[in-house]
Amino acid sequence: MQANIHNSGSKYKKKLFFFFFLIVLIFSLLIGGFQYHQEKAYRREKLEYALNIYTEQVQKLINKKGLLKKNSFSEIDSLRLLIPDRNIRITVLTVKGDVIYDSYVEKLSELDNHLQRPEVQKSLHTTKGSNIRLSGSTGQTYYYYSKYYYSHFVRTALPFNDSVMMFLKANNIFLYFLIGLFGVTVIFLIYATEHFGNSISKLRKFAINVAKNRPIDPNEDFGKTELGEISHQIVKIYRKLSQTKEALVREKEKLIMHLQIAQEGVAVFDKDRNLILWNSHFIDYINYLGNISTHNYQEIFELPELKEINKFINANIKKLKSNYIPNVDIISDKKTVIIGHKLFLYQVVVFQDCNFEISINDITKSENEKIIKQEMTLNIAHELKTPVTAVSGFLETIKDNPTMPEDKKIQFIERSCLQINRLSNLIKDISVLTKMEEAQQLFSVENINIRKILDEMIEDFELKLELSKMKIDLQIPRNLNITGNSELIDSVFRNLIDNSIKYAGKEVKVEIKNYFEDSNYHYFSYSDNGIGISEKHLPRIFERFYRADNGRSRKMGGTGLGLSIVKNAVSFHNGRIFVKPGKEKGVEFFFSLKKQLS
Repeated sequence: MQANIHNSGSKYKKKLFFFFFLIVLIFSLLIGGFQYHQEKAYRREKLEYALNIYTEQVQKLINKKGLLKKNSFSEIDSLRLLIPDRNIRITVLTVKGDVIYDSYVEKLSELDNHLQRPEVQKSLHTTKGSNIRLSGSTGQTYYYYSKYYYSHFVRTALPFNDSVMMFLKANNIFLYFLIGLFGVTVIFLIYATEHFGNSISKLRKFAINVAKNRPIDPNEDFGKTELGEISHQIVKIYRKLSQTKEALVREKEKLIMHLQIAQEGVAVFDKDRNLILWNSHFIDYINYLGNISTHNYQEIFELPELKEINKFINANIKKLKSNYIPNVDIISDKKTVIIGHKLFLYQVVVFQDCNFEISINDITKSENEKIIKQEMTLNIAHELKTPVTAVSGFLETIKDNPTMPEDKKIQFIERSCLQINRLSNLIKDISVLTKMEEAQQLFSVENINIRKILDEMIEDFELKLELSKMKIDLQIPRNLNITGNSELIDSVFRNLIDNSIKYAGKEVKVEIKNYFEDSNYHYFSYSDNGIGISEKHLPRIFERFYRADNGRSRKMGGTGLGLSIVKNAVSFHNGRIFVKPGKEKGVEFFFSLKKQLS
């Protein structure tokens, strides 16, 4: 009888052992295969990461030096010498696949089109691609990496030699470790089947550790008996509770971090108005609003600015409803002698547990920008309306009077052309101003010879200067150079000269001087001895659409944006501009331009 029981127990233990043995074996094979695949993928990604760095360095050089426009890539050879891997091959292709640079091939004309190369095709569809293949150009096998930059491709490659293959080869240490772990697990299974009662002690140990908040192994194996299943469910529940607790801790840390970096001031209070959570901006705003320097922040609810907020909180705490979170936005202003008028946005949210959140945001700048944009829009609409209305009137007059004399028609058409030119100049000036204020990165920076720009400009104005009998005295050295944007530098002097021609009068003398320089700046003066500008207008002449003589400016075709462009162009070059009446008559501008823009 005892022999039968022993045999039955022995068979059960063998079945149990064999069952767990298969599970562990399959699991180990899956983990080993997965890890082997991941290791190879990781090494390949690491290699491509290095090639991507080289590719980005080449791209930055192309953009910075404008190599595509120059169609000269010799500087890439210099960059290649700085790359640690001397075997690196760099290729630049056009979007059509033509090779315009290759560090390994000198006769580019003999190379065939590369658009159908596998790595190029991949990058064309996914911006980047790689491939291992034999090069048709050099007869050597490479690991290619290509990246598509919409206007061209940059491809880097390493010879697929022993060192690269060794680098891509997966590390087998984990497999050896996994085999060792598998052997240990088999021994453990033999032990576990011999000691089935171990599950009870493990469950007891698990329960004690949980009760006393001690560290436990959540992957503890309790077997596949009924007791093991119950134990497994207990562990599963414990895992979920632990994960939920950890998630709450992480979310709390995220919330605290967000509060500290948020631009608005945020604080959370309980129903008794005790401060629970806050950030530094909230403290700063409250100190500014109420001059509160103590830690008794219940005083803030007595501030006149928060009277409406306090009323809202009191009303909603008393009548909270399920599935409804009361909230309100309130805009208030604050005036001080030192800072002036400021606008604040207060946002209040009352939660279901009667806690509430108050956020304070300084919206002065955004509101002022909104007002400025509205004024700008109205001014643009007004300035556009005048030439459009004039052209429309001239053309309708011609249309409604088919018998009008030809000389009269020509006169109306010429006037229409003048208005269209004025409209074109206005749109051009608005475009330049907008670009300077909102997209300065679109302006290129280069070495500029100031005297050369002025000489060419005077040639452009030659006819107008003769008609107005104006003379320009240039006191600018011929070797005066700065690093900046030639278009904007041209607009500074062109607008100043154009204004003198239009408004200074006849037989005027203009002087342009480089009167001083230091280690960082060149300082210029521009003056004329014309009729000048009334001193009451000088503080506002750099404003958009401001005209000292509105009627005369419109008659001369001015847009009212010239001096605003001048000021913004000087600011782009980190300079400043001032204006004052001339010593005897006329007007004099003083401005500075930085020698080197970073």
